[in-house]
Amino acid sequence: MVMTVLRGASVALRPTVQDYRHAGIDIFLDPTVHGRGLGADAIRTLACHLIDTHGYHRPVIDPAADNAAMIRCCTKVGFRPVGIMREYERGPDSTWHDGLLMDLLANELVR
Repeated sequence: MVMTVLRGASVALRPTVQDYRHAGIDIFLDPTVHGRGLGADAIRTLACHLIDTHGYHRPVIDPAADNAAMIRCCTKVGFRPVGIMREYERGPDSTWHDGLLMDLLANELVR
């Protein structure tokens, strides 16, 4: 896994088996920097790097199903919803929350 921490953001890459050319992206933006376009820019930059430099065919990302802002960021870059992952992660209150699986094929990237 590769983890990059920038001021107010962290980005992680989870590469999978090379033959399948898939990779998972995780991103966290500090709430103090929300609304500046940084989320979409960070996701786009990482997706471009995965596709152009490393030849990945299908990056995936899995925001919380109720995280409308992150889903908008992903959609701007070309990610599409694939399905709901029910009770995928626990929130700070220890209750289960759904995740939204989104993927992006290399030829769908919005640059």
